[in-house]
Amino acid sequence: MQANDHDRARDALQSLDPSCDRGAWVKTGMAFHAAGGDFDSFDQWSAGADSYNAQAARATWRSFKAARGGVGAGALFGMARDAGWTEGNPSPRPAPAKSTPKPVEPRKPAPGMAAAEVWGRCTPATNQHGYIVKKQGNPEGLRVVPAGDPLRIMGESMAGALVVPCMAANGCLSTLQLIPPPEVAARLKAAGKPGKMNLPGCKVEGWFTVGNIVPGGIVYVVEGIGQAWACWKSTGAAGVVCFGAGNMGKVAAALRQSDAAARLVLVPDRGKEQDAHKIAAQIGCAVACLPESEPDNFDVNDLFCRDGFDVLAALLEGATEPPKPEPKVHPLARYVDIDGTAKPPRWVIPGFIGHGVAVISGAHGVGKTTALLPLALTAAGLHGDDLLPRQWRHVIYCTEDVEQARRILAGITLHSTLNIGLDLVRERVHIVEAVRLDPAFVASVGTTYREQFTRTVQGVEVLPLVVLDTKSAVLAVESENDNSEASRMMAALKQGFDGLPVWLVGHVAKANLSRNDALTSRGASAIEADANQTLFLIREGESRYLVQGKTRFESRWPELEIVSYTAQTVEPDEFGNMETVLLRWGIAAPAQQSRKEAAEQAAEQRRKEDEATMRQDIRGAVQVAWMAGNPLNRAGVKAKVRSKTSDVVATLENLLSERWLHEVTVPAKERTNNSKAAYLVNLTTEEHEAVIADGGLPADKLVIPASWQKQAIPVVPAPGGDAVEVNHAEQ
Repeated sequence: MQANDHDRARDALQSLDPSCDRGAWVKTGMAFHAAGGDFDSFDQWSAGADSYNAQAARATWRSFKAARGGVGAGALFGMARDAGWTEGNPSPRPAPAKSTPKPVEPRKPAPGMAAAEVWGRCTPATNQHGYIVKKQGNPEGLRVVPAGDPLRIMGESMAGALVVPCMAANGCLSTLQLIPPPEVAARLKAAGKPGKMNLPGCKVEGWFTVGNIVPGGIVYVVEGIGQAWACWKSTGAAGVVCFGAGNMGKVAAALRQSDAAARLVLVPDRGKEQDAHKIAAQIGCAVACLPESEPDNFDVNDLFCRDGFDVLAALLEGATEPPKPEPKVHPLARYVDIDGTAKPPRWVIPGFIGHGVAVISGAHGVGKTTALLPLALTAAGLHGDDLLPRQWRHVIYCTEDVEQARRILAGITLHSTLNIGLDLVRERVHIVEAVRLDPAFVASVGTTYREQFTRTVQGVEVLPLVVLDTKSAVLAVESENDNSEASRMMAALKQGFDGLPVWLVGHVAKANLSRNDALTSRGASAIEADANQTLFLIREGESRYLVQGKTRFESRWPELEIVSYTAQTVEPDEFGNMETVLLRWGIAAPAQQSRKEAAEQAAEQRRKEDEATMRQDIRGAVQVAWMAGNPLNRAGVKAKVRSKTSDVVATLENLLSERWLHEVTVPAKERTNNSKAAYLVNLTTEEHEAVIADGGLPADKLVIPASWQKQAIPVVPAPGGDAVEVNHAEQ
C-alpha cells in the first residue's frame, strides 16, 4: 500500500451511511478492512448509526480478520463512488472524533408501537419475574409486556419480556429496552441477534436510574439493568443504565453537566476497559475494572451473584481516576533527573554489543555470515558461555544467501559440539531472504516483528534482534557515498524499527584490514556517525577477530576471536545425485589474549625459533670445520653463518658463556700468524656436562690442528755427517 492509502480508504468510508441495513454494514466493514483500514475508524463511523452496538462492532471486525477471500478493497471505493464520493488525492488528515452521518428521516414506529403506547399496555413487574430473580434485582420502575400483546421484534413475540424505560434528560420517555423470556432469548442468540432489544423506530436518548442520585454523591454508570442493581445493592449509591457501552460517553457527559461535583464511576464489562478509560479522561470520571482473569463480557452482576455484595463493594471502592495528562513541554525542556544511579547498558551480546543500530563491516571473503549468524544464535540464547544473555530474544536474520544460512545452521545443529536442537533454532531464529527495498519501507516491517516476536519477562520487553546481511542487499539507496542518503537510511532504521536492535552488515573501505589500519566502513561517513555502535570483522593470519569501533559504553572485551569449524555431509543435488557438501561456521568468544599480545607472543616465538636455528647452525659449522682439521675462529663463524652479523655475534657469545663452545688459544710461538690466535670447538652434551661439573675439557679438543701450527724446518746435514736443526727464530 502507498503511504496515503489508509487516508483514502477512510475518506471513502466517511461518504457512506452507517445507518444502512446489517448486510450492507458488514459488507462495508469487510471492504474497509481489505483496504487496510483500522478498527477505530470503523468503530467511529459505525457509532453514527442509531442501532450502533460497540460489542457487536468489535466482534464483527474480529471476524473480518479470520475471513479468507470475500469482499475486496475495490468494493469500498465502488460503493463510495455510487454514494457521490469523488476520488482525488486527499492530503493525510486525522480521523474525526466521530463521523457525522448524512441527515436521514427518522424512522417512525408502527401504529400502536410508540414507546408511550407500548409502555401504557405493560403491567408492573414483580419480584417473581425470571430475569429479576436470576439477576437478584428489583422490580421498581419496570414493567412486563402482557400475554397476547401484539408487540413482535425480529419475528418473535415479546409477551413476558421485562421492560426497562429509557428516560431522556427532560424526563420524557424516549424508548424501551425489552429483555425477552429465556426461550426467546435463546432463539435470538442462535440466530446471531442480541439478547436485549430496543423498541424499533425509537432512538436511545437518556438512561434509567436504579436508586436515587444524590447531588455531589457517587453515581455508577453501567451498561445494563443487572449491573445497576448489583452496584446499588452493594453500595447504596445510584446505578445509571446507559443501554449499551456505545452510550456510556453520552450519558456520563450529561450527568457531569448536571452535577459537576458528582463522583461518576464508569463500570465497564470485562474487555471494554480501554474505552471506559478514554471516556473517563475526557469527562473526569473514575473507572472500576473487573479482574483481568475474568472472561470477556463478564460484568459486575456476574461478580455480585457469584461472590456477594462485599466483594463487589470492595471492587467499586477501588475505582481509580485516570492520570491527568502531562502539561505540554518543549522536547528540549524535559530535564533528566540526576539521582546518582548508573544503569548498565541494554545488552544484545552482554559486554560487547548493545541495543540500537550496530554497523558491522568486513572485507569481501572475510566470512561475515559464517561469523555473524552463529553470533546471532548467541543473542537467541542458544550458546555462548561468557557471551550468553540472561534472557534470550527472537532473531530475524535477513540474508542474501539463504542456502548458505541453511548450511551454517545444519553444521551447528548436526555437526558441532554445542548440542543445539534444530527445533529450538526453528523456534527462535527466523531466516528471511533479502529483497532490496526503500529504507523507509524496509523499516516499516519493524512493527510486525515487534508484535510477533517480543517476549515479556518479569514485566520487561525483550525485543527481537534484526540482522540485515548485507545492507546493500536490503536497503536501496541511490548512492551509499551520499551523506544525505546515508542519514535518511539510518534515520529510517532507527525510527521505523521502533527501538528494535538492528545489526547492519556491510563492507569496509579497504580490502584487507589489519590492526595497523584505520578501521572504516565503506560508504558515507554518516553511516558510522549515526550508528549506535560500529564493529569490524578482520583477518590476521589464520585468525579472525570482531573488533570494537565506536561505542557509547565501556565494553567488557575490545574484540572477540572467531574460531572456525568445518564438517562434511553428503546430500542429494537437484537431480538426486549424491554430492559432498562442506559446512563452515565460526564461533565467537573472548580471546584468551588481545591481538597485540598474540602478535607479540608470536613474534617472540619466531625470535626463539630463529635463535635456536642459529645456535644449531653455529655449532654445526664449528663442529664440521674442526672435524675437517681446519677449525673456525670468530671471524670464520661470521663468514660461514649467513645471517645478521650482530645476531651471529650475540648468539656466539651466548654459546661461549653457556660453554657449548670453547675457544682454544694457540701459543704465540706456534701460531702461523696473529689472525689464528684462537679457534672454536663444539662440545657434545656429555662433554658439556663434564665441563660444567669439573671444568675439564677433553684432551682431543685441545690438540692444535696442523693447519693452525707453524711447519717444522727440515733438518740440514752438518759437516761430518751430523744433522743440525736450524732455528729460524735465532737467525
